[in-house]
Amino acid sequence: MLLEILTSWRTDCPPPLARLGYRYAAVACAARARRCAAAWAPHQQRTRAAILQAAADADPAGTALILGSGPCLDVPVAELAARFRRVVLADAAQLPAARALARRHPAVALATLDLTGMAAGLAQGGPPPPPGCTAFLGDAGIRLVVSANLLSQLPLLPLAALARQLPDQELERMGRRIVEAHLAHLRGFAAPVLLVSDIERHCLAADGTTLAREDTLFGATLPPGEEWDWLLAPSGELPGGQQLRTRVRAVRLDRSRSAPA
Repeated sequence: MLLEILTSWRTDCPPPLARLGYRYAAVACAARARRCAAAWAPHQQRTRAAILQAAADADPAGTALILGSGPCLDVPVAELAARFRRVVLADAAQLPAARALARRHPAVALATLDLTGMAAGLAQGGPPPPPGCTAFLGDAGIRLVVSANLLSQLPLLPLAALARQLPDQELERMGRRIVEAHLAHLRGFAAPVLLVSDIERHCLAADGTTLAREDTLFGATLPPGEEWDWLLAPSGELPGGQQLRTRVRAVRLDRSRSAPA
């Protein structure tokens, strides 16, 4: 608990985002990553490998933009900094781990921003603003864009803020709108884009049988890509020995491909 308090104090997060829970969520995710390090390691390795493969196909004479950088456990920051002229780590809250990487590597910069485009309006308590983000679309120097295990997380805090305003069906529709707005943002870049996201989640009993399945993208779909399993909550993390396992997909997106149905 003390470590989490210290991490929270050292995490940069603008007040509107902090009020919606982004600082708390970032610190909690980092704490879970420490607790579940062994279970998460294969997923993190697969994500880093997918990013490095995409980086190898990109022009290094520019910027690599990482959306959803978090504590950078799934982002090969040192390798990207050695390859690209500039690396931007973008997230709603900048944890101490990301800040340390920016100090260590001169090519690395931090960008703290809301990738849903909704936080400012929600923090004011008004009606739900339309989701959408255009950050960095005007930057002609970007040579690679990575959305790193972010897509399914984007709707969570906005929907929590709207839970008292909207009925369940409207919340589901808003969740899909947020997901599709991020996909539209990614497709707006002229540079190559790699999307890594979980696409479904399974709740497992202690004996491994499936208790429930959840569509983590609210009905949105992605093109085919490389897939693997991520043991998000191993035994001991949840009550009764239950586990959470997600299916992850790594997809190359570009303007020439049709948008998901």
